[in-house]
Amino acid sequence: MNTSNIVAEVSLKYNPVVSPNDLPLIDSPDKAHDLLRSVWDQDSFHLVESFMILILNSAKRCLGWSLISRGNSRSTIVDPKNVFQLAMLANGDSILCAHNHCGGVLKASRADIQLTKRIKEAGDLLSIPLVDHIILTADGYLSMKSLGLL
Repeated sequence: MNTSNIVAEVSLKYNPVVSPNDLPLIDSPDKAHDLLRSVWDQDSFHLVESFMILILNSAKRCLGWSLISRGNSRSTIVDPKNVFQLAMLANGDSILCAHNHCGGVLKASRADIQLTKRIKEAGDLLSIPLVDHIILTADGYLSMKSLGLL
């Protein structure tokens, strides 16, 4: 058998369950926060840091969300390649990133700011802009865009 011609098929299937006009509109940090809280795994919120994205269309409607990584109580590793792989496969026009701080510190760390810059630069290169990076704690959230960190 000649194995040089055997390759795996790669495909994407997207079956929207609602009309685009019925998708959640994410045009403010408050709306992003509300949607993120509704999909976040509350059982692990205080135990592990997780990183997820919202994938938005050109009208800022949320096409979907995806958990990118889960770490330990102090950090999680995020590869921008994985972030944008999902955004491109879903034909997203922009993304919003979010992660939680288990310890309750509502402040962007140096690592948070550096990661945000890397994701923003990658998004600019791919024409999939990063619209915000939300950090959640049990008691609140902050928008890195609102703080001028994006």
